[in-house]
Amino acid sequence: MTYQRIGYTTGDRSLQMDFVFMDGGPAIGWRIYIINRMDYKARNTSFHATHRLHTSGETYDYICWAGRIATFEQAKAVASLWSDATALYIRSGVDFDEIVKRLLKSNEE
Repeated sequence: MTYQRIGYTTGDRSLQMDFVFMDGGPAIGWRIYIINRMDYKARNTSFHATHRLHTSGETYDYICWAGRIATFEQAKAVASLWSDATALYIRSGVDFDEIVKRLLKSNEE
């Protein structure tokens, strides 16, 4: 399996993220492991609320994303979007899905 470790600083500079990108091949696609232990403050930390998944036996959570992430470039875009949404979620408490919709809309403009 191919993997790469990359850091990312959120657009608002409030979080410094560390990810491992793992290519699971054509059937699985890319999986983005979150190396940081997040401090969600008083926010809901459930996997559902924060769009994270965890597989038994693995050390790190990974980003929950609908659909297969086919390329490394797509994986980097997902990681940056998830990071920026996480920073806004921690700061505002607004629903994660709503934040992602807003970020995607602002990127289209």
